[in-house]
Amino acid sequence: MKKITRLILLIVAIVAWGSVANAQNTECAGTSTVSTQADLFTNGYNYTFTTTGTDVTITFELLDTKVGLVAYLWNQTSGFAELPMTATTGQKFTKTLTGLTLGSVINVACKFAYAGGQGMAVTSSFNYTVGNSCVVGPPDTEIPAAFTATKGAVTANSVELLLNGTDNSGAVTYTIAYGTTTLTTSSNSGIQKSYIVTGLTPSTAYSFSVSAKDASNNQAANNPIVIPATTSALPAPTVAAPTPPAYSAPKVISIFSDAYTPIPGTINLNPGWGQATQMTTVQVAGNSTIKYANLNYQGTDFGSDVNVVPMAYLHVDVWSADETSLQFFLINHAPQSEKSVPLIPLNLNAWNSYDIPLTSFTSQGLLLTNIYQFKVVGSGGKTVYLDNMYFYDPSADVDAQAPTAFTATKGVVASDAVELLLNATDNSGAVTYTITYGAGPIVLTTSGVSGTQKSYTVTGLAGSTDYSFSVVAKDATGNISTNSPIVVTATTLAPVAAAPVPTYNASKVISIYSDTYTNVMNANGWENWYGNTFSGVSLGGNATLKDIATCCLGASFTTPTINVSSMTYLHVDIYPITSTTMTLGFIAATTTTGTVTPQKALTFTTGQWNSIDISMSELKTSFPTADFTQAKQISISPANGTFYLDNLLFYNDGTTAISDVITENNISCYPNPITNTVTVSSKTEISQMIVRNLLGQTVNSTYIHGLSKTIDLSDVASGNYFITLKLANGQISTQKIVKL
Repeated sequence: MKKITRLILLIVAIVAWGSVANAQNTECAGTSTVSTQADLFTNGYNYTFTTTGTDVTITFELLDTKVGLVAYLWNQTSGFAELPMTATTGQKFTKTLTGLTLGSVINVACKFAYAGGQGMAVTSSFNYTVGNSCVVGPPDTEIPAAFTATKGAVTANSVELLLNGTDNSGAVTYTIAYGTTTLTTSSNSGIQKSYIVTGLTPSTAYSFSVSAKDASNNQAANNPIVIPATTSALPAPTVAAPTPPAYSAPKVISIFSDAYTPIPGTINLNPGWGQATQMTTVQVAGNSTIKYANLNYQGTDFGSDVNVVPMAYLHVDVWSADETSLQFFLINHAPQSEKSVPLIPLNLNAWNSYDIPLTSFTSQGLLLTNIYQFKVVGSGGKTVYLDNMYFYDPSADVDAQAPTAFTATKGVVASDAVELLLNATDNSGAVTYTITYGAGPIVLTTSGVSGTQKSYTVTGLAGSTDYSFSVVAKDATGNISTNSPIVVTATTLAPVAAAPVPTYNASKVISIYSDTYTNVMNANGWENWYGNTFSGVSLGGNATLKDIATCCLGASFTTPTINVSSMTYLHVDIYPITSTTMTLGFIAATTTTGTVTPQKALTFTTGQWNSIDISMSELKTSFPTADFTQAKQISISPANGTFYLDNLLFYNDGTTAISDVITENNISCYPNPITNTVTVSSKTEISQMIVRNLLGQTVNSTYIHGLSKTIDLSDVASGNYFITLKLANGQISTQKIVKL
């Protein structure tokens, strides 16, 4: 009886509204002249929204007389769709949207087109809540009845729920909760609703709690119904990937395949990139196969650069029961770049064999001379099997031409490394160089482009030691140049001394990387943001970072952020071999929601330790929006070349009360300006004097251990400097001087 009463009230309300041109507009019905187009309505239009079960019928009536009138519903609820409306009587048009969710909001407008498409006007956009009747009357207190919820079809990644219930309003809303997830769907009264919960994990037990209610929030008496379900195991391949053709060894560069010999060295099938993927190697019908479970992205690191210029194709076999979108990347080295191709079509539950022309990568600008990684990116959370990843040349040609014009000479020599400059030409377009030295012997391999000099650095050498490197050049077929081997001799430089030991009071230091203090660097260590080769070395027993950089690196902390607002300097010791510039700073929170990097560009002198102090007050002035209480990461960006790094830390030198320190200790520093010497004195013992230029670089450091001393600065260039005096009582004073 209640349903009939509400329907009569709604009809009366609509009739009454239709007879009054200026009746008050509601969410369900009204009259308007508002247009979103230049052509305005004169008399306007009527609109009505009514819900029946989970269907919404929308009606627009144009009150202006137009010839050849048609109408289209603009559904702007999710994206945009233009739907033709059905003409009823006069200039009235209607459209029903079905299977909506009670309580959800739709956003629509109506486009009227007329005069053979010569004229057009679009109504205002209207928001309507599905289930709203806009009728004022007795509240609905009748609860849904006959509520049932049972389990339907179950797969590895989904569970079907079969839901039913009746309600006088004509529709029922179902709320499904499991774990931390809550889902909502609606259905017409008395009609079974099939709802599939997707994105589940294979072989996992779930418990779905389902409740039913109507549009007035009346709850079913038997809420909730709990449905247990266990997803099935995900299908796996039972037959091995297709056996690759029997190409000759020079025609294949294999990364992973039982059919071919892999490239020399150590291939890392699971590099630590922070990916969610679980990588394992499994046997499928006796064939080694890679399995990626929960795939978001995953890589393979070759262990060395590989020149694939002589090859024509990249082959890979893929099997999946649930993944339909895969991107396959090639990544090259120095300068680093990566390009991808989609693996399409990807048929489920079958092996898919892809032979990708390498021109698909080179056409995107990728160089093939130094490929060192694969990367596979999926849609997320799926399982994929891979096999037979190799480069190949299908031609039957036999290359008998050996490389010519082979040269090998010595380049830059360091205390622990020797650069070799290698060159040769070959008809295949690429040359492989094998370098042999030392006891064992140690054998290294690198590749280069025909006719292009290749710089290769042999690292991990001992200082002040004679080395003899025997270099052989050959092509992919194994043809060896006639003048191989070339022997290159070199004597490494004396070992690099350890960086100066910092003497700052530990209570005034936040150390990132230093043996002297407790460090706050994350256990993951230095982060390769782009193009770095890290190695930890010991200089004089002191742990030191050595980096060959082409761009950027950084470090995170043991806590998400650290407070460096009370620090006065950011300090680092840098010993450049070939690197002469660097931008050093830290990533901090801003005053809003973004981040900013307070940083400073630095220049160095090669072949010596450069002690740098970056003024925090200068950074605060240059980066006023940065929140120094929320430092997130150390940032070195960019950096190029080879360098050693030590003693990266923040410290407070106590200079916030410089005048008090000077007065209290009767500190003097004279003359000022100076010509060749400066004299410092204090009534308190001075332990050390440090002279820094305006870049923060230390140009003189003298231990005094007395009340006064005259220091010769004749070898210091003219300019402005800061003199810092460290006193035996722990106090510090910094004064500015001018050197003539």
